[in-house]
Amino acid sequence: MNFYKFLSFSSFFSKDNSMKKFNVIILFSLIFMNTSCVKKNDSFNRYISKEKNIQFLVDQGRIHWSKRVNFKEARLAKLFLSKANSLNPDNQEIVELYARACYFVGYYIESNPDKSDSLFIQGFNATWSFIISTDEFQEGAALFEGDSTGKKIAGISNISEGMVPILYWWVSNYSRFLAKKPVMARLQSRDLIETALHRIISLKPDFFYHGSNRLFGGIYARLPGVELSLSMSNFDKAILGSPNYLGTYVVRAEYLYTKSGNRESFIKDLQIVLNADPTLLPNISPENLFEQEKAKRLLLKESKLFE
Repeated sequence: MNFYKFLSFSSFFSKDNSMKKFNVIILFSLIFMNTSCVKKNDSFNRYISKEKNIQFLVDQGRIHWSKRVNFKEARLAKLFLSKANSLNPDNQEIVELYARACYFVGYYIESNPDKSDSLFIQGFNATWSFIISTDEFQEGAALFEGDSTGKKIAGISNISEGMVPILYWWVSNYSRFLAKKPVMARLQSRDLIETALHRIISLKPDFFYHGSNRLFGGIYARLPGVELSLSMSNFDKAILGSPNYLGTYVVRAEYLYTKSGNRESFIKDLQIVLNADPTLLPNISPENLFEQEKAKRLLLKESKLFE
């Protein structure tokens, strides 16, 4: 029998009951298959469309990020990366750059403290969500039988080298958020932050221009009951390893030398920053330029800071 005739309505209304049943099955199977293919194609097209949308957002974020020395460009970078992260919060590269953009805008550009805090919160929430979703964190946390803080510490202690960028931008945003909070809030988070920084140092000590030592220096300079020598030694390590990252001198002047009352060293560090070439590290020349602006503002406050 001709196949097309077999599927024709004339054959469908054949007098042969068994043939009728068989034709019905075939017809509905074809209808189902066609509908299924349409649904699968729609799903696939939506997937492709979403992926293209995410890639567009990431590309735009990176383009604006490369021009972040301009306030407007930095804010646009953060905006595009925020949208990309909301669509794909499981992409490590997106999360890392988004958290870094949150930190950059919050620390260098935003003048409103509440808005800065909001940006730091966005940065550490995005990175923390990523961290706790990883197998390595879950495995580490599962080994600890105790309270939630202990589980967090155990999870962080099990983080691998590949996760260092995410961990660094988590602790950077978190510690910056806590920087001007009451002492008790900073003390309550001390163990968690110290664990993260020690983990980074053990895996990749020079990450982001010895950033963990820089953070340790700033934290120890502000915590009560901590010897200032611990702050100094960490700042020294950061500067020895990455002398052209100007932010270390600024943080040391702002926190360590104001606390120790060392006015001469305060001025010396800030003059080093102002006299430096911010382009010696091309990848972070915008950060260095903004650090020079911070140095200028701190020098204007010199008399007040050392009253």
